[in-house]
Amino acid sequence: MQEEDYKAISEDGITTRPNNCPVLAPIECNPQIWEALKTDARKVDARLKDVSGDILKAGIILTKSLLALDQVAQEDGHPLVEQEVNRIKGTLALLGHANHKNNLARSFVMKWEINQKYSHLCSDKWPMSRKLFGDYVSSLPGRSRTRRS
Repeated sequence: MQEEDYKAISEDGITTRPNNCPVLAPIECNPQIWEALKTDARKVDARLKDVSGDILKAGIILTKSLLALDQVAQEDGHPLVEQEVNRIKGTLALLGHANHKNNLARSFVMKWEINQKYSHLCSDKWPMSRKLFGDYVSSLPGRSRTRRS
């Protein structure tokens, strides 16, 4: 995609997240972890976060299309429209899964930069919230020390 085409889509109002869809907001790195990262790890995280941003923008566009098509399906009972609604739902599920995997990759990149005592935070079993490493990082002792410091 040409840069000007990308910019036109990215800046279009259609990519504005609805207020009632917090799950379509980007996941931020916990400040305590971010501050402990070296420059290269921060750069990698910023690039992967950009990928998440594009996935989320695509999800926002599809969600808005889905809502419009679902309304048509409900009002007019078109089986073809219902079929397309279900396809878009599947596509949204795949985009959500891809975004989750991308966020896991972000945490795995940081695994070697943080104190190894806290490397369990980088596990795919550790719960993510609106923060990459969940809501409990601020309560962990020694949280801002890097492995190499």
